[in-house]
Amino acid sequence: MGKTLQFHGEKAPSTGPKLTITCWYLLCTAGAVWLASIAPAQLDRPGDPGRQAVLIGCAATYVARAAHTLFVFVTRRVPWWEAAWGGGIIGAVLFFFLLGGLRTPQPIGLADVAGMCLYAAGSWIGTASEHARHHWKARPENRGRLYTGGLFRLSRHVNYLGDLLLFAGFAVITRQMWAGIVPVAMGLNFVFVIIPAHDAYLAARYGRDFEAYARRTKRLIPLLY
Repeated sequence: MGKTLQFHGEKAPSTGPKLTITCWYLLCTAGAVWLASIAPAQLDRPGDPGRQAVLIGCAATYVARAAHTLFVFVTRRVPWWEAAWGGGIIGAVLFFFLLGGLRTPQPIGLADVAGMCLYAAGSWIGTASEHARHHWKARPENRGRLYTGGLFRLSRHVNYLGDLLLFAGFAVITRQMWAGIVPVAMGLNFVFVIIPAHDAYLAARYGRDFEAYARRTKRLIPLLY
């Protein structure tokens, strides 16, 4: 049931769940920043100002993008269980990424620059792909048709690839070894749970159009998988 609910075609504003997710993200971000600002004086770990600015910028960008995606691009019903489960996990990730990263004393280095590039690329891929699909779907002549243009020509779930790159880059910037677990777990969830469920939904809804699309594109990573 949970797998199909995420992709069914029922339309609803779902203002409550969406607003709850957004507020939770803001609360987790603000809470981490506040805790990190009072703890260093006690732990003698002041953190690096440059890294702190980058991390707060990454978190703020993510929350803004998430709110825009929820209220503009997501037109399907968002059930409360999804808001609690998915939104709860992502909010916790933001909290612990920031809590550890803001206390990290190392100055920005080459690895962090690479992380920022991954974060920027992932953010752009996610937003650009969803933006193009949203505007294509909004045209009356495209109603009920499968979107295969833009970045979705490169892979069937290129928006998920954007999330992976984003959180991989974010994890690098925190300089916390444990943070690498997040993009790995996210990737496994995409590969073994989300993508199979999404593909099954698309196959049932679009039939031969999806079958043809699936034959010429990879699932997630262009040219590889």
